[in-house]
Amino acid sequence: MSEKPAITPGGYCANTTPVPGTTEQVNGHALGGKFFKMHGRRYADCPCSRRPSLTDRGKLRRHKPPEE
Repeated sequence: MSEKPAITPGGYCANTTPVPGTTEQVNGHALGGKFFKMHGRRYADCPCSRRPSLTDRGKLRRHKPPEE
């Protein structure tokens, strides 16, 4: 397995590039009104083992790595 990405002084993951082939779009509309905010949102895996959403440019949003 690849090594974990660096962590910024604020505790956030420094990686913004998603793992290739892990991007998928969530259709939250089918889940009902409570989950409508997920509709059309794209998610991808990060090497730090989180699954944050993607920005419009295809980069990972700022996220904190899981605590071990």
